[in-house]
Amino acid sequence: MLLALLCGSTFVKADILMLKNGTKVEGSILQQNDQGVRMKYKLTPKIMDEKVFTLAEIAQIIKQRPEEVEVIELRKVLPTPDLVKADEYEQIIQDRLRPFVNKYAGTPEAKEVDGIIAKLQEEKTMVSNGQVKLEGKWLSPKESKAETFNVEAFRIVSAMRKKAAKQDYVGALREFDLLMMPRPAYTGSLYFVQAIPETLALLDKWTAVLDKMASEQPQLAKVREDGLSKLQEPDLSRTRNAIADELAKWRAMSDADKRQGIRWVAPYKYELATIEESLKMATEERTRLQTYNLESLKAQSDVYMACYRKIGEGDYAGGSAAFARVQALNLPQDAREVENDLRQRLLKLYGQLVKENAKGAAAASGSAAIGGSVGAGKDSRVAQILAEAGATQPAASSGQPAAAGAMAPAAAAPGATAPAGPAAAPTAGVAPAPVQAAPAQASPVAAAPRPVAAPAPQQQVNQAPAAPMPPPMMPIEPEEESNLQLYVIIGMALVIVGMGLAFLKQKKKSE
Repeated sequence: MLLALLCGSTFVKADILMLKNGTKVEGSILQQNDQGVRMKYKLTPKIMDEKVFTLAEIAQIIKQRPEEVEVIELRKVLPTPDLVKADEYEQIIQDRLRPFVNKYAGTPEAKEVDGIIAKLQEEKTMVSNGQVKLEGKWLSPKESKAETFNVEAFRIVSAMRKKAAKQDYVGALREFDLLMMPRPAYTGSLYFVQAIPETLALLDKWTAVLDKMASEQPQLAKVREDGLSKLQEPDLSRTRNAIADELAKWRAMSDADKRQGIRWVAPYKYELATIEESLKMATEERTRLQTYNLESLKAQSDVYMACYRKIGEGDYAGGSAAFARVQALNLPQDAREVENDLRQRLLKLYGQLVKENAKGAAAASGSAAIGGSVGAGKDSRVAQILAEAGATQPAASSGQPAAAGAMAPAAAAPGATAPAGPAAAPTAGVAPAPVQAAPAQASPVAAAPRPVAAPAPQQQVNQAPAAPMPPPMMPIEPEEESNLQLYVIIGMALVIVGMGLAFLKQKKKSE
């Protein structure tokens, strides 16, 4: 991208001719004498021309210094776009700005570019420290950590918009698919909601292109056949072979994309069937997206994102409370893929915090739990969703990787059922693509957290002993945590007394 910008600025206008008829001609003066001026200029934005303008028709000649011209493009570096990485800042500085300063050292323009470099260095430091620029606003390290899920979704939407602006409709539609696949991907993000109407407009443009291709295909095919009929051997055979090779390469590329789960493929312009197939797919996708209730989806996304943010911050207690509000949406079982994703993310966070607590306890016996987030022991009240975590874990559809962020527990919790392995269900309002999968035997998901008795003994049959990793629902109360710490201290005291007695006994024997 940077190279393209540099290459695009090889010709810059350095001179201006103001003609007596009011016309302004911009370009570079190649020669000037008593008869007139020879100038290279842009006849159109893409076509260059040379012409001699007589002094009689020139009202004024304005010559610009090269640095005055080149700095115009460099000023466009600011403001910087969203989500620029630290190494990208350095690349802009070294590839574009430093060479200018070195070339035009001591000029006012070089001083101006030095200021641009200082600004980029400042932003680079901010990014290195964990800050992120999102939609023109700088997020603090804490905010950017909380918004990690949304930032990832925004990167995809930004790529989609850039490709759409370049009329790369197939590429833009592929980017949109990344918001949904593997499910649930980013369907819980606010940017997914924003992308739906943009994609509908994109599909309209793509359909118009395909309609034009379909109308032109017969004429294209005829022109090619007419051209072949005029050829003689061996040119005829070579041309036919070249046509066959071109079609074979297109089919190989198309098949490879489909094997990777890529839906959108540019049709082969000489094959009407491929154009019609693309038209059918665009029509079906438009119909599917139109089934979304955007207002309802936005309200759901607000609830989802509150939970994603707490998980991003590493706040287990806040995440559990937000997850209870997600459950309170009481969505149909086949529309809970985002809820299942959040459950797995909370489960992963719980496991991480338990490990951190264990390390802390080893370093300082009886120390308090990390930030009061979770206790090191088993919270019996989270047993309620042991079966849920197993029975409702989303599994990717055939040929698709596991859902983004979904993770199985590091160790099976006693009483937890094994994942049923159903295909991930679509978000509310989504018309899912046909997927064959075994139906899930899912337990009902509670609308809000509530105390539940420990799992029945028969649930633990044939379960190998393992460290408990209960799915997150509620944080341990401070009183229970204090009791746990007291038990740990008492236990360690008993161990120390026992070791002392054993030492004394061994000493008496040796005497």
